Amino acid sequence: MPTPESLFTDFKLDSAELLEAIFAASGTYFVITDPQTGLIHAISDAWLKTLKYQREEVVGHTSQELNIWLGPEKRAEMIRRIKTDKTISRFHACLKGKDGSLHDFSVSIQSVVLQKKNYLLFCGYDITEEIKVKNSAVSSRKMLVDALEAMSEGFVLYDPDGLLVICNSKFKEFYGYSDEEAKPGVVGYELAKRDIKSGTVVIEGDEQKYINRREDLDKGPPKSTTVKLRDGRYLLLSDRVTEDGYVVSIQKDITDIKEAEFALMRARDEAHVANNTKSEFLAHMSHELRTPLNSILGFTQVMRDELLGELGHPRYREYINDVHHSGEHLLNLINDVLDISKVESGKFELNEDVLDLKDTITACMQIIRGRPDAATLNIQITVPDEKVYFQGDERIMRQILLNLLTNAVKFTPKDGKVLLNLEKNSDHSIRLMISDTGCGIEEADIPVVLAPFGQARINARTAHEGTGLGLSLSKMLTELHDGTLNLTSKIQEGTQVTLDFPPERHVDPASI
Repeated sequence: MPTPESLFTDFKLDSAELLEAIFAASGTYFVITDPQTGLIHAISDAWLKTLKYQREEVVGHTSQELNIWLGPEKRAEMIRRIKTDKTISRFHACLKGKDGSLHDFSVSIQSVVLQKKNYLLFCGYDITEEIKVKNSAVSSRKMLVDALEAMSEGFVLYDPDGLLVICNSKFKEFYGYSDEEAKPGVVGYELAKRDIKSGTVVIEGDEQKYINRREDLDKGPPKSTTVKLRDGRYLLLSDRVTEDGYVVSIQKDITDIKEAEFALMRARDEAHVANNTKSEFLAHMSHELRTPLNSILGFTQVMRDELLGELGHPRYREYINDVHHSGEHLLNLINDVLDISKVESGKFELNEDVLDLKDTITACMQIIRGRPDAATLNIQITVPDEKVYFQGDERIMRQILLNLLTNAVKFTPKDGKVLLNLEKNSDHSIRLMISDTGCGIEEADIPVVLAPFGQARINARTAHEGTGLGLSLSKMLTELHDGTLNLTSKIQEGTQVTLDFPPERHVDPASI
């Protein structure tokens, strides 16, 4: 290398002054030392500023005196290499400033001749921030890897070309991949083919669809896919495309959810079979149950009315009345159970016709007023002046009203009040309300009494016989007429049942 003096032969400049000017003006880190003594002869302002030293504190001293080198072994390595290589490039040195701060430098070192004497020229730049960024990136990647390993789901990232970038151990465990099989750079398409070939994934249907499930990512992320593994587990695969075209794929073990779904489906099927079996049994038993009961009721009525002569002992008439009453009760129960069974199985058919609800109510009230327990009650009816025509099954509508009125009478004490109100609204919808001043029902028991065989076992209600089918059957039959049944009640104040039917059930008198 030419000496500094030979570079400026045409200028009358002192080399020392020139070096001092360069060292002062340059932002580069320069240091000139004596290789024999280690003394520092010149140092640039840039290095002094970084290490927080004054020039006089450094020039004429050695780095050992100043304790600048963080690692003495690094300085020893530098000396050893300069003796053999003469020139060193990008030597990493960590230097300590006067205030104890640490700075990383990348240094190039070479031998120069000044005034016929050998010196060492250090030329470097500060890489402290670069090292921090690099360490931060390494730390961030480690944190990412740790986070992915902590996931209970499988995770894999593919680049826009379909090459694997990173995955976690759970992903490898799900599919039985080795570290070599699922290393960065592997083609995701090939992994999918390996799944099929090895039988790791059980595919029912088009296997190619599983392999190519990401081929249309440019049209948007695919829907979630469920796959079954060879060991019986189920995975939910969810893919998402990033703005840069990378594909993030998450595999979640949903075996427990799937097993719960299968158990629910089995239970539903078993319940359906059991319900059908019950309905078929009741349908087949209809004739066998009703026929003997009708005979019992017919014979007891003949005996009760003494159509063929006197019975003799007075107690016989009492027994016959009890038998007849029990037979009627049992027949009503059987009819209710059969009706509910038909409704639940969807086999209940309405014999619809046009009926006048006012006439239906009048017929029902004649029956209710004939009950012994209704004799002391104040029963009131409110109906419109004009006729209210209704499209429905008259027998079923009577059954609904009789069930509700019977309940109202049954649970209302002596001298109580039972009200029946019929309304035709301006939109031609129809409302029927049956209210009483009876013992009432707890709010929490309302869903119970609306369910089949449900009864509120509180207060005065426990003293009355009943199957618990009346309200639930009335609700079902009302819904068959496209209506709704709502029940409100307060303890010791009474109960109100409201039936609402849509305008479609109203029939215009002009059309009759």
